[in-house]
Amino acid sequence: MRFAAISDTHDNLVAVRELVETLRREKLDFIVHAGDVISPFTLKEFESLGLKMYIAFGNNDGERKILTQIAEKNDWEIGDIVDFSHGIVYHGTDRRILEILKKTGALIITGHTHDPKIIREKATILNPGEVCGYLTGKRTFAIVEDGGINLIEL
Repeated sequence: MRFAAISDTHDNLVAVRELVETLRREKLDFIVHAGDVISPFTLKEFESLGLKMYIAFGNNDGERKILTQIAEKNDWEIGDIVDFSHGIVYHGTDRRILEILKKTGALIITGHTHDPKIIREKATILNPGEVCGYLTGKRTFAIVEDGGINLIEL
């Protein structure tokens, strides 16, 4: 199984379109978005890939109703915490929830801090960083394949 983990797109359409073109060249099974998509028009950019998406709401996502409608139309999963075949995605705004999720031993994909990081404890925690590049100046995402994780800069 090979998938992309992304987070914090924050309506940067230039970065999102570059990411979509990059992901189009990858052989992926699905995409996991760890929140802060922000607006429906940003989420719609991923439709052309034809891939399943698992999306966690972020603290800045405004139009949750419309984001949910787009997700449902595409048969994507969306919510505050979403599980998928290889783990769990949660934006990461509440440290107590992260501590509870760690107890599952699953791969946890999180965002919020915009800081790309892999922490291997009882559970592996992956923060793919930010696609938008607004806070760190780096636009990053991750490819996860067979337990291996590669952080990639756009």
